Amino acid sequence: MKKFLYSLILFTLPILLFFIFVEFGIRQIPNDYNYKKSWLDNNVSSVQVLIAGTSQGLYGINPIYFSKKAFNDCHVSQTPKYDKFLIDKYIEKADALEYIILPIAYHSLVYDLEDGQEWWRVKNYCIYYDCPFHKYELKYQTEIYGLNIISQVKRLGRYIVKDVDAINCDSLGFGTNYTKANRAEKDWFNNGEGRIKGHTVDLQKHAIRIVENKDRLNSIAMTCKQNDVKLLLVTMPVHRSYSERIDSLQYNLTVEFCDSLINAYDNVKYINLFTDNRFVEDDFYDADHLCEIGAEKFSKIIDEYIMNLDE
Repeated sequence: MKKFLYSLILFTLPILLFFIFVEFGIRQIPNDYNYKKSWLDNNVSSVQVLIAGTSQGLYGINPIYFSKKAFNDCHVSQTPKYDKFLIDKYIEKADALEYIILPIAYHSLVYDLEDGQEWWRVKNYCIYYDCPFHKYELKYQTEIYGLNIISQVKRLGRYIVKDVDAINCDSLGFGTNYTKANRAEKDWFNNGEGRIKGHTVDLQKHAIRIVENKDRLNSIAMTCKQNDVKLLLVTMPVHRSYSERIDSLQYNLTVEFCDSLINAYDNVKYINLFTDNRFVEDDFYDADHLCEIGAEKFSKIIDEYIMNLDE
């Protein structure tokens, strides 16, 4: 028996050490999450406009076009649960904060990151933002759980050999991947149908999740009010290949909820540019994301709105 245990240890120890090495190494690679946390830890006290939300905000709201000092703390597939976590984490340290901009997408009320195809992104908040959620769940506390180990090893190798990091945002947090130059040459808008299918749900089956997300957004509005911060909700422009396929009940649910927040809180404003005709095909990267051209246009519109509020 002792000989068997000894052999087992000799066999498993190198494998365990290998996985520990890969896990530790992956965590050393600079990425959007640890970059943004570090930036906010050191600079949040001077931020006047903080942008939260999902990829629509990441690629569609560029802080460089704001008159006030702004920072983009959006992430791909970020849901109200994690918007609330990040806002709660930093708002009391943000001494100069005047506005939080929060994109509310067609699917914001019905989506929860843990239950979606991109559940693995949860670990980025747990590991890099010190999020206390899922503290004892291995799949949310490690980089390599549930992911292709070969691709992870290759990723680590590229970093060690070629210094290839995982930062895909600029110094102010704006996403740099969704450019017109990177857009598919043709039929780029044809993903509208597929994306709508992924974003549309049975409202009755998702009733509890909708209530939870409404509660989170209500909490964000209250937290902003308590800290004398204006909350600007924005529904961002999408291409007609997306907007023409929406479920009207789900869309109206979202808009009506935003309107209810306006009525409930005097510090909340709402801008809906979902089908705004100022945005043309050159402004989009795909069916529901702006490219850098559209981001400039949208950001300037929001900045003008904010400056008019301050008059």
